[in-house]
Amino acid sequence: MFYSKAKYHVGFAADISKKESDFMEASQVPIVAASFGTKLSNAAWKNKPSFAIVTLEDKNIHPDLQRKMYKRANATVIEIKSSHVVYISHAAEVADLIVKASNTKKIRL
Repeated sequence: MFYSKAKYHVGFAADISKKESDFMEASQVPIVAASFGTKLSNAAWKNKPSFAIVTLEDKNIHPDLQRKMYKRANATVIEIKSSHVVYISHAAEVADLIVKASNTKKIRL
């Protein structure tokens, strides 16, 4: 699964510089097919706290689908007006959520 060079910036990483997204596009590597078919025996979100970010301008995973998945995981959710690469375009907000998650020790039973 690859993005074409012509569509990468707008479709995947619109809120970072073209130079950064061009580098990311050129750095793509194939995804191992088994990634999509491997069954998990124990999903961590079932017994550990989950944290998530809804990326409101994501053209890859619609925000409504993100919300649905995160609700299922009973995740603590924040929403950011971002493309799919929120971890680059909004690094400080992502880091804040990671810090919040790291301070959470409760395990759901």
